Amino acid sequence: MNSIQERATQILKDTYGEASEFREGQLEAITAVVNKEKTLVIQKTGWGKSIVYFIATKILRERGAGPTIIISPLLALMHNQIEAAEKLGLNVVTINSNNRDDWEAIYASFHTVDAIIVSPEKLSNTEFIDKLSTVSDIEMVVVDEAHSISDWGHDFRPDYQRIVYLLKSFPDHIAILGTTATANDRVIQDIKDQLGDLNVFRGDLIRDNISIQVNPSQSKVERLAFITDALTRHPFLSENQGIIYCLTKKECDSVTDFLIQNGISAARYYSGVQNEFSEDISEAMLNDFHTGATRVIVSTVKLGMGYDKSDIGFVIHFQLPQNLIAYYQQIGRAGRDGSSALAILLHGDEDEEIIKSFIDSANKDPELLQQILEIIGDSKDGLKRNEILQHFNLSVTKLSAVLKYLFVHNYIYMEKNKYYLNPKQPFDAARNAHVQQQLNMTRLAELDNLKRFISYDGCYMKFIADELDAPDVKERCGICVHCRGRQFVTLSEDNPYLEPAKDYKNKLHGVIAPRKRWSNNKKIDDNLQFREGWTYTVDPYSPIGRRFMLEREQGHFSDKTVTTISQFLKEHIEANDIDVIVGVPSMRRPDLISDLAKKIADQHGIQYDEEALLKTAKGVSQRDMHNSMMQEQNVRDYLKVNQAEFIQEKNVLLIDDLVDSRWTMTVAASLLLEQGAAHVYPFALVNTGSSD
Repeated sequence: MNSIQERATQILKDTYGEASEFREGQLEAITAVVNKEKTLVIQKTGWGKSIVYFIATKILRERGAGPTIIISPLLALMHNQIEAAEKLGLNVVTINSNNRDDWEAIYASFHTVDAIIVSPEKLSNTEFIDKLSTVSDIEMVVVDEAHSISDWGHDFRPDYQRIVYLLKSFPDHIAILGTTATANDRVIQDIKDQLGDLNVFRGDLIRDNISIQVNPSQSKVERLAFITDALTRHPFLSENQGIIYCLTKKECDSVTDFLIQNGISAARYYSGVQNEFSEDISEAMLNDFHTGATRVIVSTVKLGMGYDKSDIGFVIHFQLPQNLIAYYQQIGRAGRDGSSALAILLHGDEDEEIIKSFIDSANKDPELLQQILEIIGDSKDGLKRNEILQHFNLSVTKLSAVLKYLFVHNYIYMEKNKYYLNPKQPFDAARNAHVQQQLNMTRLAELDNLKRFISYDGCYMKFIADELDAPDVKERCGICVHCRGRQFVTLSEDNPYLEPAKDYKNKLHGVIAPRKRWSNNKKIDDNLQFREGWTYTVDPYSPIGRRFMLEREQGHFSDKTVTTISQFLKEHIEANDIDVIVGVPSMRRPDLISDLAKKIADQHGIQYDEEALLKTAKGVSQRDMHNSMMQEQNVRDYLKVNQAEFIQEKNVLLIDDLVDSRWTMTVAASLLLEQGAAHVYPFALVNTGSSD
């Protein structure tokens, strides 16, 4: 046994007890890293990848090396890593948005600490890079969740590709370690292409303690009732902590609120979750779950990579994951202590549409990239994001993602919030077109594999391992529903939560808050803003939402819908002294809204003004406009005030079928208010707005 292995073994036993032993592959990986071999460790969740880089760090520090740089994707993961490092007696610092006030002190400690944990986004921060460049004896860089460096990785993050440029600034002899649980052959090759030839330590990926169950397709009501019943009455699920994954923030809110209403301790977790004081409380929510104060966390994929709570008993997917590799990563949050755990996958017919929208939003069209580069290049003084936005029918989110892509690939650079073309990095349109085509094909193929998985009748875990090109020789996990020949949590037709779930989903009413600024960022005068309005439902996939959307598509709202809407609006009409109702002219079917508005006015015995707002042009659907400037202008192009005498000094109820960006309501209300309306209150049947 060489000295590296002896020292590593001693560190392990000193930390975790004399009986402690390395798992298969850990000691070999530590030895490779300390010997400065470029190394990629692909092992299932809970295997102990952090043990490898922290023991390697300790040995290198004892040999005179400087601090290890650990690139880590999530704040929650950073907390776990610091706890693991402290057990080994390592002094570790992290730089993130939560400790901004301490950055100067942390920078000053770079020469004395054992490891520096940093997010990939920090690699584009010039101050951080300048401070790091003063540390001359760095001998190890760790890329945690290394699949994110690859275009083909399920959690691809553009900032991870800054790592390649960072490594070029270090001597060739430094140790490089990548770790992940989810890398198939294509991802491994891409990581090698970017980081150089790697010594790959790849273990079996079949988890023999996670039992997988996939339910048949269910409506949202059925899924909500199933989860609530299971968490209340199932012996295992009712006694353990777990995670419920949803595709969107909206769904996280819906599921969380229903569970809380039915006595289940639950909290939502996603980027930007706020309390009533508009404070971000996502980390506080996660801490309550980590300490056991909250039993169930309902999360987007933000809680996917690397989160380490050893005693999570179950993972339930309310909707399909984006692909099977992401699914394996997410169910790996459960059973990390080796105890038995359940993974239950629920799904419905709306999931595929949402996933395809994610695939579409991830696409970086080479022609669009070229056009953006040309516009930036034509400006000698640089352009701000919104100055670029006005040239394209893109959402702010989409443009920001495209600019990030161009930035991390050095096609552009930033100075004082302005973008400039980098003449030293020519854009290869042909290569980008090829990559994007291959990516789209891959993502659609992954979706097809996911659809095969949910109807598969063999071992679920083996199916996933094969998708990951894992070396497992076992043909069966032995514990999924097909291997066991029975469901773990049965679907009950007399579920007591079915009616409450239906009632809840049908009463997901919402508000329409007024916009405060025009698309050019100028303030909207108070006297031109509508008052807070209402939507009957915020979920187009709820039973009532589906009915509304179907009738809308058929071009006629039923008497049942008219009655439902009229009853809902009764208290609002009375409370706000509504004098007159105005319908927003439909671009597709001119009579659709006018008929609905007139019937509601008749039922309440108030005036309906069918000529207050008229179309001036055919117009384009607001759903086809992707940013505020385009959306506002589109409404102004097709809408005008016609006759205003009936709305003078009157309180107006402004009715539309859908509300999304709120620009139709904003412009229409301002036109009515300019013509003398006292107040305008908007109402829409369905809110189809952002569900990210």
